[in-house]
Amino acid sequence: MSFIEAVILGLVQGLTEFLPVSSSGHLAIFQELLGTDGGSSDIFFTSLLHLGTLFAVCFVYRKTLAELFGTLFGSIGPLFKGEIKWEKGLPTENMTRRKGILIIYALLPMFLILPVKNFVESIYSSTLVVGIALMVTSFFLFLCDRFASGKKTEEKMTVKDSLIIGFVQLFAVLPGISRSGSTITAGLACGLDRNFAAEFSFIMSVPTILASVVFQMIEMIADGTGISTELIPVYLVGMITAAISGFCAIKLLQLLVKSKKFFVFSIYCLIAGIFAIVLNFVK
Repeated sequence: MSFIEAVILGLVQGLTEFLPVSSSGHLAIFQELLGTDGGSSDIFFTSLLHLGTLFAVCFVYRKTLAELFGTLFGSIGPLFKGEIKWEKGLPTENMTRRKGILIIYALLPMFLILPVKNFVESIYSSTLVVGIALMVTSFFLFLCDRFASGKKTEEKMTVKDSLIIGFVQLFAVLPGISRSGSTITAGLACGLDRNFAAEFSFIMSVPTILASVVFQMIEMIADGTGISTELIPVYLVGMITAAISGFCAIKLLQLLVKSKKFFVFSIYCLIAGIFAIVLNFVK
């Protein structure tokens, strides 16, 4: 892999991880076009790209994340002492604690992916699957702009809302389904405020991306194939590119959510889906 290829894939990962167009689908397409899909080295590189986007979202939401982790960690003692007041499965007094618990509920459905993890990985290189999934993403984004902004934030959001968003996120493990696009759409369908729906989706992505990196690293170690030290500088350039472009993508999406302009990405995903399907039959 060259520095240029690393920069291209870093840009693709960073921009598409948070813009509602599916990072996994675009990585599959670009790896097919560049001919860089191969073996444990790519698993390691993909892990670094995910780390880059993880750095981006942690930087943008650093204050919110610090408050969440601090509050949740500080809640351990009061929880065991029975000092936290609950109603319908959620804390009633501390809104930061309530938001943290809502995010935990939303992450629970992801454990359902473990039994079918190998199957999902087996279809990652299929541009036909990517193309069909991108068309599904296009439909999600078409719906997104048609939902009026609700008024729910962490104060009014329910356990049911969190679980719905979490189950929708399950589909985003398929290459071509946008995680941000599908979860934001699900949030709006549940009546969430548009800004809060975007924030909730991005914060959910932190443990999701981290889990993805951990699993990829475990696979790489299990594979037993070493990584060429000569490629490490190339990979680091890709990671840094992913972090910078990811930061820009988050800022852009924050503006787009407010202005209801997801239809642009809906059209783009439809075109990209058709391209991926054509690529599947001509490669």
